Amino acid sequence: MRRIRAVTAVVAVVGVMVLAGCGASGNDSATSGDAAPAPAAKQGSGSGESGSEESAGEANPQAPSAGKTDSGAGGGKEQPAITRAIIKTGSLTVEGDDVSGMRQKAVAAIAGLEGQVASEDTGSDSDGKITRSNLVLKVPTKSFETAIQRLSDLGKRLQIHQESTDVTEQVIDVASRIESQRASLDRMRALMAKANTIGEIVSVESELTRREADLESLLAKQKNLSLQTELATLTLTLTEKGKPPVETVKEPDKGFVAGLKGGWNAFTAAFSAIATAVGALLPFLVLLAIILVPLWRFRSKLRRQPAAVPVTGPPAAPNSGQ
Repeated sequence: MRRIRAVTAVVAVVGVMVLAGCGASGNDSATSGDAAPAPAAKQGSGSGESGSEESAGEANPQAPSAGKTDSGAGGGKEQPAITRAIIKTGSLTVEGDDVSGMRQKAVAAIAGLEGQVASEDTGSDSDGKITRSNLVLKVPTKSFETAIQRLSDLGKRLQIHQESTDVTEQVIDVASRIESQRASLDRMRALMAKANTIGEIVSVESELTRREADLESLLAKQKNLSLQTELATLTLTLTEKGKPPVETVKEPDKGFVAGLKGGWNAFTAAFSAIATAVGALLPFLVLLAIILVPLWRFRSKLRRQPAAVPVTGPPAAPNSGQ
């Protein structure tokens, strides 16, 4: 009986499992059958959306996308344009028959360009006729090329040299340092107003004086850069036909370069003086050496010879009879 019950129980369990499997497969098939139209509908809706987008794109082909609009709106602010600061210099040599006439025309041409003559070195012959002229001209930087062209038309151009130096970074750096220095001075003045003791007043006043001196130095540098960028320097050499050109007069060096050149010139001058003195004394030194060296050797030889020892006889024998 127990075996029959066990077999019956096993059969019942297997039957339940079979029925459950059939039910699950039926449900899956039903579900797949019911859900089959859904992806088609979804695909249909997607194609409809893409179709609407394509139609919208055809209707307005130049319409920017949202991303482009945002980037355009974000990049609407343009960066301020930086004006380049350029220092221009040059030299020009012109040859002609009438140096005096060329000089007058050159001065008039520069004045017409709102320029000026910074320095002049003009020479003439024994009859008073001007045969050479060297002019250092200052012209607006924007008119630099025009000035070269007009001056070249005065005669035959023999030599031309142009040079441009970009100092934009220096100009921006100096302007930034000036702004920072002024803000620092304002803070120091505020501290000066709050100082109570004499020690605090002296300390703040000393620092304030130092920073004011630094600001004045920066302002002077800014002014110098401004002048150099606004006015170009052009050295004009006018020479008579058939004669060598006049040597260009260079501006004297200043600052470290001038000090270095001065020190080198002093060193070479001192060395030249010492070398001259040694050269003048050398014959006398040779003569003294010729005289003194033999004397010194003779004296040394005398010192090496031993002194003469006196010769004494044998000692007297003692008197035995006494």
